[in-house]
Amino acid sequence: MTKIKFGTDGWRAIIAQEYTTDNVARVAYATAQWIKNTSDNHSAVVG
Repeated sequence: MTKIKFGTDGWRAIIAQEYTTDNVARVAYATAQWIKNTSDNHSAVVG
């Protein structure tokens, strides 16, 4: 499992090396869990 690194401007990575479908799924899951645990609204806008 590769380490995902976020900088001041977000997640920068090389496609198919660090930026993979598995890592995108990990980030999406972690984000959903964070929203679920820290917000009463349970919604997000992606864009």
